Amino acid sequence: MMETQAPPDQKLESNSTTNTIDEKPAKQKKIDDWLPITSSRNAKWWYAAFHNVTGMVGPGVLSLPYAMSNLGWGPGVVILILSWVITFYTLWQMVEMHEMVPGKRFDRYHELGQHAFGKRLGLYIVVPQQLICEVGLNIVNMIIG
Repeated sequence: MMETQAPPDQKLESNSTTNTIDEKPAKQKKIDDWLPITSSRNAKWWYAAFHNVTGMVGPGVLSLPYAMSNLGWGPGVVILILSWVITFYTLWQMVEMHEMVPGKRFDRYHELGQHAFGKRLGLYIVVPQQLICEVGLNIVNMIIG
């Protein structure tokens, strides 16, 4: 099991001397208790499969026949394969960056942004992009039906 470190200025709630994933700083534990999804790592494989399927069955799949009819078979298949390669590459990057700092996991996008760009700038870069994606996908889903 991968170990995680507590920030030096915060104390762990456990009496143990090792810092494991189950032993979190009080502030992080308070946030995880509030969030509906935590980093407990207790999910089953079918949870991930369900989320992948529901994430894919949306505007992308619903607009695929329209896109293929406009592009034709040749360019349509090329663009489909190109989008798969780009998606796979970004997935690989996210998996690699998830544990790039020994002893620390980046479970949320804003944590990764804060590590890359600093505490404040990381939030200013990541959070607006997340909001644009969330709101934009909701609008597209309402339009497509």
